[in-house]
Amino acid sequence: MSQEERFVEVVLVGGKEVISNEGTLKELAAKEKSLRNSRVRMASKGSVDDIIKVSKFVWDIIKDSKAEAATEATTSRVLSAKDDNWENYELAKNFESEEITYKLNNFAGVNCYTVKFKAAGTYKATNPSFGGKWIPNVHITFIKCDANFPWIINGSAIIDSTYVSNMGTKQNPIPQLVLNVKIKTDAKFAFNWESHERTFEFTLNGVDGVKVIN
Repeated sequence: MSQEERFVEVVLVGGKEVISNEGTLKELAAKEKSLRNSRVRMASKGSVDDIIKVSKFVWDIIKDSKAEAATEATTSRVLSAKDDNWENYELAKNFESEEITYKLNNFAGVNCYTVKFKAAGTYKATNPSFGGKWIPNVHITFIKCDANFPWIINGSAIIDSTYVSNMGTKQNPIPQLVLNVKIKTDAKFAFNWESHERTFEFTLNGVDGVKVIN
């Protein structure tokens, strides 16, 4: 593969195409950077560590093109700093995002890789000892994760600590977070490695559940 080889990158949300880019890997990376820079975020003011406890900020979701199953190692929780034991929370409801499809084809139409996934978990949980609506479980669930030779997929889920906020009161907290899913792909052609990366963003909220940020 030469540095000038061109690709078609497509992203669908809930079956609807939201991104379709053509170009070299360098050009696609520039478009991804421009998109991320265009998103305006309001950072949390002050620390919420005394109110909200996030059990895990980073975890692997894909290793060597194999999707990781939802286990303790691939799950985070957003609970009260007063009690970080999920078993003490009750009446949780299931949530899941719209399905994300991410694929890259070469210009001849041959698929390089396809990933289909959702952000899922539980929310609206309560603790009988204090107020608030909590998120006992958040993870990534995969519908498809396929890479064709010579491409390799790796991925991680990252809760951005900059945007962990309490949208409620101190007595009745409503945690809100930004969850980033980073998909990194690598391919070796001759003696050269070529890489590409795309980040998908979600908001997580103790009352409203999950929403894809387009």
